[in-house]
Amino acid sequence: MLQVVAPPPTELPQAPAQIVLGLYLRGLRKAKGESLEAAARVAGQSVSAVSRWERAKSPIPPSALQNLLLHYGVHGPHADFLLRSLPPHDYTRNEHKEHGYAARAPFDHWADVAGEEATARYIAVMRTASEFIQFSIQVPAGLRTQAYQEAVLNPAVCLRPDEPVLGLPRWVHGIRWAEGQQRTVVLDEIVLTKPVGGRKVMAGQLRHLADLVSREGSDPEGLFIRILPMSPVLFIHTVHWPAEVTLHGHRLVTTFGFFPSYETGSRAARTVSAGLREALSAACGREETYELLVRAADAMERRAAS
Repeated sequence: MLQVVAPPPTELPQAPAQIVLGLYLRGLRKAKGESLEAAARVAGQSVSAVSRWERAKSPIPPSALQNLLLHYGVHGPHADFLLRSLPPHDYTRNEHKEHGYAARAPFDHWADVAGEEATARYIAVMRTASEFIQFSIQVPAGLRTQAYQEAVLNPAVCLRPDEPVLGLPRWVHGIRWAEGQQRTVVLDEIVLTKPVGGRKVMAGQLRHLADLVSREGSDPEGLFIRILPMSPVLFIHTVHWPAEVTLHGHRLVTTFGFFPSYETGSRAARTVSAGLREALSAACGREETYELLVRAADAMERRAAS
């Protein structure tokens, strides 16, 4: 049975920058091969405090963040940007201060514009999340054949980078997909007809997706794939690469246009979450998704042979 990610909880959400930066600190620490004790000495705080920062269970003092970033080799404009992104240590989200059409309170939204490091943090978020639901017009990372992966990462083909490749920071290469991750992927029907990498490569990718669908319920990861027909035009079609992820118990909405952005708590975040569920409810069921993938793979192979 398809397990849909639950709607966002009603408790006061953490600022997205705090959630992502906690994960970033953990990734940097692991890449350096250091323990929580070592990080605590650098920060001048307890081991439990550093652990809570990394899981966004408590706010990171700016002075501690600055010391840790410097220790991990993050400095200059990049470090300054991250420090500015962090809410004040005594910040508490106030619903009454929401404003504008998106109804955002201060720090509800974070645009991570730090180039390759921003992409690396996005990869880390998606791989570390315990569960997420996403909509995509391209087969996303983690579901790709090697041939499709090589085609997507070709700069002439790639819509956006979302896998560690040459040039991305070293620390992100150590981030693995979370064990037991619950993942629901809604694919736009365009994936059935767009021959990324050529028809032969795409046929192999479509058969791989069909095989994943056929094994739903048997894998501990809890992966579910559905095709969304192009006939209905839904709100989600207007959003760039939307997903709702759960990271260390925190739910946040992510999008990826020219750069990753993250949002919690606001009306905008709730609207994207609702749009993802609308897309899932409008998507084909398991059997129809499987049949569409197989038929599309057959068509690709026939055209490749002609």
